[in-house]
Amino acid sequence: MKRTLLWARVLGAVFIFAVELTLLSIGPVSCSMGGEEDGGGLGLKIQTAAPPVLQAFEIDSADGMLLRFDKAVSVTDASLSPSGTVEPVIGVSCEDAGEEGSVRLLFAEQTKIGSSYDMKAVAHDADGNSLSFTISFDGYNDRLPDLLICEVRNAYSSKKDKYEFVKLYCAKDGNLSGLELLSAGDGESKAFAFPPVEVKSGEYITVHLRKMKDEAGNWKQAGMTDEDGGDIRASTAVDSSADAWDFWQDNQKSRLSPSDVVVIRRKTDGKVFDALLFRDPKKEGTDWDAKYRKLCDAVEKSGRWLDSSGQPSAGFESAFVATGITSSAVTKTLKRRSLDLHPSSASDWAVAQTR
Repeated sequence: MKRTLLWARVLGAVFIFAVELTLLSIGPVSCSMGGEEDGGGLGLKIQTAAPPVLQAFEIDSADGMLLRFDKAVSVTDASLSPSGTVEPVIGVSCEDAGEEGSVRLLFAEQTKIGSSYDMKAVAHDADGNSLSFTISFDGYNDRLPDLLICEVRNAYSSKKDKYEFVKLYCAKDGNLSGLELLSAGDGESKAFAFPPVEVKSGEYITVHLRKMKDEAGNWKQAGMTDEDGGDIRASTAVDSSADAWDFWQDNQKSRLSPSDVVVIRRKTDGKVFDALLFRDPKKEGTDWDAKYRKLCDAVEKSGRWLDSSGQPSAGFESAFVATGITSSAVTKTLKRRSLDLHPSSASDWAVAQTR
């Protein structure tokens, strides 16, 4: 009896050792979504290796882009096509970008300013995991203008058909494609992407943040026309200007907060070109809401907003105190004192009386 028990223990140990060797020989399991798999019906769970993660991409030329993954990868089956088409029409080749996890894609044709594209590919890691992905982007624009935020109305009156707007000054010729207007209060989903319009130094651009309809679903006023066809006088609605490019955002809800961060930035990498920070005087001594932090960090990194000592900042205390601005103060706006091309601070702004 004792010998029988001894042999049973020996055989059991051998079986367990064999299972351990089998598991060690399997290695990472290829799985595009990661996770766990059943260990051959033995009730064991085998941890699979995670697939690659696309961390960032940059459109850095008219005929190429840089991809950054969390690990070393190879990219296959890459194809580029104008958005809205079915078949890929532009060839794509790949090359090592010189850093682990970075890959450069080269296009057989240059992308065009004002056109949008879809790039599809598959990334593979050394463990056999793969990631299929699609990147949508606008054609590369190396002629971005220098824009300054020069006037903002964050109040509105439905009775007078006066709503929120942001006015910009163009300090250098260029094309607006690839730029967007965003506020921390409104969030990423309400960013306004500029159309591919040619602008010249000295010109103004007004982004009207609402385009209202009546209860019957008809436009409340005529002339809310986007001036993306080259006619700077096409828009004739309230707050339109004959000497500014007018664009109307398709939105009917309140925009901009009493305390807010407004920026002009490049869509592809989030680079901030200009910023305005303003705050409600009733909230003296408090801080930005948590949802503002990401945009505030980008503003501080850009150096486009300064504190009272002239240092880059995006702190609540550095914001312009918008005294006299209320939800019904449609006759007042926040206005920049100077149109010089330099970072601004609270001292560069004032509350101005308008028509």
